[in-house]
Amino acid sequence: MMKRILGIVLFCSAIASANAQKCGTDVHYQEAVKSDPSIEKAKAEFFERAAQYSKTPSNRAAIYTIPVVFHVFHTNGVENISKEQILDQMRILNADYSFTNKNKNKIRSVFTNVAADCQIKFELASIDPNGNCTDGINRIYSTLGASVNRTSEDVKQTVQWNYQKYLNIWVVTSIETDGNGTTLGYAFFPWMTPKSRDGIVIRHDRVGSIGTALSTADSGRTLTHEVGHWLGLLHTFQGECADEDNCDDTPPVGGTFTNASCPANGNSCNTDKPDLIDQWENYMDYSDGKCMAMFTLDQKSIMHSSLTTFPRSSNVSASNLLATGVTLASGAPLANFTASQRVVCAGRPVTFYDISCKSAVTARSWTLTGSSTPSSTQKNPVVVYQTPGKYKVTLLVQNGSGSNSKSVDQYIEVLSSQNGINPNFEEGFENNDLSSRGFISVSPKAWEVTSAAALTGTKSLKAPVSSNDALGTNYSFVLPPVNLSLLKNAVPGPKFTFRAAYAPAVDPATTQTEILRVYVSTDCGNTFSQIMERSGTGLAYNSAPITNNFVPNSASMWKLLGVSSLTSLGLDTVKNAIFRIDVLSAQGNPVYIDNINISSYNSGVEDLETAFADVELYPNPGTDVSNLELSTFEGQNIEIALYDMAGRMVSSIYKGYKNAGSETYTIKAPSSNAGTLYFVKIASERGQITKPITFAP
Repeated sequence: MMKRILGIVLFCSAIASANAQKCGTDVHYQEAVKSDPSIEKAKAEFFERAAQYSKTPSNRAAIYTIPVVFHVFHTNGVENISKEQILDQMRILNADYSFTNKNKNKIRSVFTNVAADCQIKFELASIDPNGNCTDGINRIYSTLGASVNRTSEDVKQTVQWNYQKYLNIWVVTSIETDGNGTTLGYAFFPWMTPKSRDGIVIRHDRVGSIGTALSTADSGRTLTHEVGHWLGLLHTFQGECADEDNCDDTPPVGGTFTNASCPANGNSCNTDKPDLIDQWENYMDYSDGKCMAMFTLDQKSIMHSSLTTFPRSSNVSASNLLATGVTLASGAPLANFTASQRVVCAGRPVTFYDISCKSAVTARSWTLTGSSTPSSTQKNPVVVYQTPGKYKVTLLVQNGSGSNSKSVDQYIEVLSSQNGINPNFEEGFENNDLSSRGFISVSPKAWEVTSAAALTGTKSLKAPVSSNDALGTNYSFVLPPVNLSLLKNAVPGPKFTFRAAYAPAVDPATTQTEILRVYVSTDCGNTFSQIMERSGTGLAYNSAPITNNFVPNSASMWKLLGVSSLTSLGLDTVKNAIFRIDVLSAQGNPVYIDNINISSYNSGVEDLETAFADVELYPNPGTDVSNLELSTFEGQNIEIALYDMAGRMVSSIYKGYKNAGSETYTIKAPSSNAGTLYFVKIASERGQITKPITFAP
């Protein structure tokens, strides 16, 4: 018989081996109850129905099947988990809910008679809400998954498929905590409202047991646990020794983390009759994932009751299984495909996936132009492209009722793995047309070249952040591949540095400010890893707020940022490193970038003496004129110009090819000279030098 229904506050924790790791369902549920107290009444009604359902045990032979979609929020980092990692999680879910998990032989004998095959199956949807084919994995390029707020739940507002049709699972980087540890995930109970937010949020490193989850100890059981909540289960430690999880076959547990280490004969409560040891094998405890191995018969009854009651009953209905593609229809199939990556380095494998839908495919034919295997009949062929370029992909599928094909021009872009541009160089954005030069591609929210501010020259690159942005708007730009291996033996080693100008719109000590992040890719831009982050006073030139539309007007407002040692990150041998700079908007002020430098020296006014044999300015201070004597080891294109303290170019001294050897150039004093400091900038393909100079008034 089900235990008595109590009006309790839910304390929810996901699988963890230490108090520092938990899920946020407890806080999330408490907040929901505060805003809508009727949720508690709906909960009581849910368990009353479950109690009635348990009195007439079902001999159901069929299996309940639930369509699933994973919404993966990412910025092309490791959080953009692979399809293989998601499939691994699906394998674990299906094993746990069908009692075919390999570790079930570890269940202690006292509990084997109550361990249940829950007869529940999970399948990735193959038809999306618009009737198109899908693989059940929906990838969203967005920074909203970087730190999910459980109150606003922006990821859910961004995308959700109909909760009556799909189990929505949002995969994110991290979840804001309540100050009491790391939050791993949280779920909606079936009785909660509003239903528009129904589903599960989970960190990417808790999905499955491979990929980014390989180093975790929960063996993919965090999602098994959260799905249990989604189907109406409470914790085995609910109410502690008062035993309030509404299941007679789960002994009470004394506390949240009592069984974290799976004690062999632990018995934290003696209030149960008969007095049994703690059932840390249960997926709804808070034990190590490797210990977890079972649901009980009473838990199965609660979940089945949920699946026979709205809204969960709609997920498993025959009509919905057909609508979501879990059940195949008659007629010809609809062709569709995806690939493990759309941009790939030459010589690296690409996996193509046939995700055709609606009807069974009995035969297929791939045309993979430019690949090592130009044609294939396999469902998921693995091929290699050796030659850089953009290539067409075609898939033809058929069955006894007909055929269908899909063809996409330039579907795969293959990049050279070794021909990045050569350092040393410094980019000052003096040429507006970045895309035609192939230097920087701007995406997804456009940066812009601006003449409103510059450290050197007359222009810089601006992330035009404003109060009109949606909170969390991402401004991102990408540099072309750079061959860092050419700097491997340089002394000092290679750096990635730049100058940034920013002022907060609010007090950075009390309110969130803009965030600047630097990423690097070593696989032709397919994935990026974060290597730097600055915000608040770490990004701003000082902490004094400027209300809006900040524009730097002096050299002192430009801050040196970047990574001082690429060698320490193991990047000094990479032949095609791609750097990316993102700015995340807090609806405050713009961020300006100038003088991106990839070399052995820092950006801006730092010397790069290895570019030239000798540089001399004389006389300095000068009078009406001064001389620049420049010696180079080899012929190269150079540009020499005079700049004022605000970084504005005063005059162009020379631009063109310089032969190896020594040359002398005349520098005239500005007509408006008032004895202030100026800078002479000498730039070449190998780097730049900036030298201070003054002229007597």
